[in-house]
Amino acid sequence: MAKEHTWLGENQAHFNDCHERWVERLNRRSGRPDYKEEWARQQCFLCIYFVGLTGAYKHDWGACTNPESQFDGRVMFEHDGCDHYVEDDKYFDGLSEQS
Repeated sequence: MAKEHTWLGENQAHFNDCHERWVERLNRRSGRPDYKEEWARQQCFLCIYFVGLTGAYKHDWGACTNPESQFDGRVMFEHDGCDHYVEDDKYFDGLSEQS
């Protein structure tokens, strides 16, 4: 009989634990006095190098794939960011047309 692999991708308790740990590593915390206004638009989830995770993580977390970033290969919170953010100009052009 074949064994089934345990997958924690949908386990909410595991996700909550990971989220709590990982948020401690944020590069840019929005509540800090040194948070710059332009960072509000330069968030990971809007960067072309952000690759979203799946399961319970899909709404908040993804991997950075930008070879120029110090976070390349790391899991990043969607609202975090770095100095190597690359915007998808077509995404924002489409938003202005919808307004």
